[in-house]
Amino acid sequence: YKAQAIENINTLFFQGVMSPTWYNDIDFWFNKYGFDEQVMLALFNYCAENRAVNRGYIQTVAEAWAKNNIKTFNDLDEYETKRDKLNIIKKEIASRLRLSRNLTSYDEEYIIKWTTEYKYDISIIELALKKTSSMNSISFEYFDRVLTDWHEKGLNTVEEILIYQQSQKDKTKKRKQIESKIPEYSYTQSTFDNLDSLYDN
Repeated sequence: YKAQAIENINTLFFQGVMSPTWYNDIDFWFNKYGFDEQVMLALFNYCAENRAVNRGYIQTVAEAWAKNNIKTFNDLDEYETKRDKLNIIKKEIASRLRLSRNLTSYDEEYIIKWTTEYKYDISIIELALKKTSSMNSISFEYFDRVLTDWHEKGLNTVEEILIYQQSQKDKTKKRKQIESKIPEYSYTQSTFDNLDSLYDN
């Protein structure tokens, strides 16, 4: 199967004149990454679509796929589905925040954590984004603190988070009411009309 995959790569991407060094490279990638034949073909197809059928680019993409535990075509399909969903959420976040810049790799790391580890969708993430409506600057670190707090409290739906937010508002309101009922004590300073007699005493 590997030999057939290599010949298919030769035919599809090298017009049947692939150099011997490519055979060695492909065989090495099979062994190093554990890709099945369909994934290896998909790897070359992906690089061809990006007009970069060269060793450096193929190696970089292969490393990225391996880090995401891609070995079979089903693994690759699941990875691409997750990547497509991530791209949609990234665009929605940038749109809601009206960002005039592209998201950085650090921003993307936060989003990946929220969507894969916390399993939050855009409806929950948007609740955190709304908390910056009165802030002067946008901070993904702040969003991360908010979402991490919700995750640690076991809040997994919009309804649970809204109930939690309302309870926090009620606690704050009650505390202010209690504070407003505390009597204020006024202290009057003693005055002395005759300071000389005071020192004499």
